[in-house]
Amino acid sequence: MHPDLDRIFKPRDIAMVGASNVPSKWGSFLLVNLMAGGFPRDRIYPVNPRERSIHGLPAYSSVADLPVVPDLAIITTPAHTVPGLLEECAGHGITHAVVISSNFSEVGEEGARLERELVRVARAKKLTVVGPNTMGVVNAAHDLYAVGAPVQLRPGRISFVSQSGNVGANLLGWTMNQGIGFGKFVGSGNEALLHASDYIDYFGRDPDTSLILAYLEGVEDGRRLMEVVSRTSLSKPVIVIKSGRTEEGSRAAMSHTGSLAGSDEVYEAAFRQCGAIRADTSQEMLDLAKSFERLPLPAGDRLGIITLGGGWGVLATDATALAGLRLAKLDRKVMEVCDNLLPPFWSHGNPVDLVGNIYMETHLAILEAMAASPEVDAVVVLGSLGTGTIIGLNVLVSQNLIMEMSEDALKRFFTELKERNLRLLARAKELMRSYGKPIVFVEMQFIGEENLRDLEAGETVIFTAPEKAAGILSKMLRYRRYLQRMGVDRTWSNAG
Repeated sequence: MHPDLDRIFKPRDIAMVGASNVPSKWGSFLLVNLMAGGFPRDRIYPVNPRERSIHGLPAYSSVADLPVVPDLAIITTPAHTVPGLLEECAGHGITHAVVISSNFSEVGEEGARLERELVRVARAKKLTVVGPNTMGVVNAAHDLYAVGAPVQLRPGRISFVSQSGNVGANLLGWTMNQGIGFGKFVGSGNEALLHASDYIDYFGRDPDTSLILAYLEGVEDGRRLMEVVSRTSLSKPVIVIKSGRTEEGSRAAMSHTGSLAGSDEVYEAAFRQCGAIRADTSQEMLDLAKSFERLPLPAGDRLGIITLGGGWGVLATDATALAGLRLAKLDRKVMEVCDNLLPPFWSHGNPVDLVGNIYMETHLAILEAMAASPEVDAVVVLGSLGTGTIIGLNVLVSQNLIMEMSEDALKRFFTELKERNLRLLARAKELMRSYGKPIVFVEMQFIGEENLRDLEAGETVIFTAPEKAAGILSKMLRYRRYLQRMGVDRTWSNAG
């Protein structure tokens, strides 16, 4: 049976039980975030017996007094009131609830008793309940930001379930800074009734979701999780970060949400068996997310490297080997293009050392030759995007021109550099579509995170180190090979 979660993520009307005018209370800032996100104000019904108006909305004394039957109740009241409130909700015809309230099984025996009572009521009344102890839910396409963090996401097709509300909210904040598009988010909290596997299952069947992320601390029913991920990963990548990898981390997970972390070796084997892509760090999860969202899956392990300077090519070569990939052989066509465009002392091998060449046409010609080569499965380009900035600034400084330039002239200078970079990125995207091979850029200087995000524009991938590029491509290849073993052939990931 699949739990009906549409009313959780696509509610028409919402009862905010425990809504408050006190700024420090969850019932206040969660309501503010919901309104700020654009959810229709006339479909939000604050419930608080001590208030007549809350943040400009009329308040109701009880759930029974509501003039409509909302699709969803969001509860922020103290833990001991929650079982009774769930009964009130059921009596009014509400079938779905998100319990933000904490102090349940994560804090001790009395909390665990209250959680058991919550479960008893929910099952008896046939309620679908998220939490308790959850950060909330988001559906950007539905203007639903019922979450305890002021996030406004770039719309996208990535959905995310997190067993930690704070980790989830912080990662959502990072996606805002990095321009990664998101669709849905849920903090699963203590998972008294609904588990991470239920949300993954829902996202797997959701036509608006193409990529699934999960932050896990522990799993109660490992067999159910593996069954869901095995089925889902055949059509959508499932990227997982599993904390509690150490003994100390396992104890921390237990005290946080009451999760039993279990053996990390068992989880590692299970993830590989069911096709989940495991992220080793929180930032790698986001790197994987944007890469799976925007890039084709590599068909093999042969990596072509183009580098502005030889030193970075050496580091990229090491990174390639350490990631379990190998350097591609340069075919006759690539060698001819390089011989014609580069000085005689170029590297004559892979990595292709551009020996500081700054001409865009040279970079593009070699990139196109490498992308077209049947010997190459993926391409990493180091230094090309920053070249114009470095050389241009050096010329201006060396000729004492930068201090004499007007503000408009400086703006034109940097605009031309950005247009140069955008041209390179646009051509790379065309080549990826033509040849079905990922092309990743690595830039280490004079660009900055904000400019990287603007250049990526949600369509290409730029990293700040060759080690990141190689590691991400290796995990994408592992997923491609899993699909092949399962009889599924996909050459283009979600970007297509």
